[in-house]
Amino acid sequence: MGSMFRRMVVAGVGLIGGSLALAAKKQGLVGEAIGFGRGEENLRMARDRGIIDRYFSRPGEIPGGVDLLILAAPVQATVSLAASFLPALEAGCLISDVGSVKASIVREMEKLLPPEIPFVGAHPIAGSEQWGAQAAVADLFLGHRCILTPSRDTDADALQKMDGFWRAMGAKVERMDPRLHDKILGVVSHLPHVLVYALVNTLGRAKVDSVDLKSYCGGGFKDFTRIASSRPELWRDICLVNRRAIGKSLSDYIKNLERLRKLIRDGKGDLLEREFARANEVRRQMP
Repeated sequence: MGSMFRRMVVAGVGLIGGSLALAAKKQGLVGEAIGFGRGEENLRMARDRGIIDRYFSRPGEIPGGVDLLILAAPVQATVSLAASFLPALEAGCLISDVGSVKASIVREMEKLLPPEIPFVGAHPIAGSEQWGAQAAVADLFLGHRCILTPSRDTDADALQKMDGFWRAMGAKVERMDPRLHDKILGVVSHLPHVLVYALVNTLGRAKVDSVDLKSYCGGGFKDFTRIASSRPELWRDICLVNRRAIGKSLSDYIKNLERLRKLIRDGKGDLLEREFARANEVRRQMP
């Protein structure tokens, strides 16, 4: 069986973009994988590791014959990055992304692109707190969910092709309305990151005599706050683009936090235990 795409450009060769390139090459889904980015050292590393076959650093240098463009930059840059490539793209080139926010990107991409260049929004639910080409692994998506977010205007053939592309890399593909996607991820992914950043900063600013509190953090604190090591630029953009859903989630969390604060303050041990038991049960229900 031949490759699905002759020439793929990955714009943003980090953890997700680099892993996608590795997986696509491993499965024979692309004939050539080409990287784009602003960091020469990172691109050179990606080439040396065999993640990409070659790279370029200016949008006007994009080669001809690209039939798949993957946008793997921070979400606020997605649409403008696509616009910078658009004059050189040929009809039939399929564009997709890997961003954690979907509704605004799908809407703006469909305004930007002509009918002969289809866009399919995608979000692989996989990753870690690491970033850059050095973090890329070929099996990152294996067994993990990838959500495709078509609209009423999404090209059916392009959607089917991206469905097959992600399945071939081992992902469990599902399709979802982009607005619903953002509401769900605002609770299960974006909110936890905001909370962990706040918790670590609380520790960093706390004063207990002259003690360095960081030296007393055990395994539980380190495990819980691991995602605070995630790329700040990436999460800045996610918070700004999905601000409505994250704002709603934060309000709900603050209400629950205030409830716990009141129970602790008032010495309501029975109610406090009930809250903890409820959380214990919800945690056990997670697959």
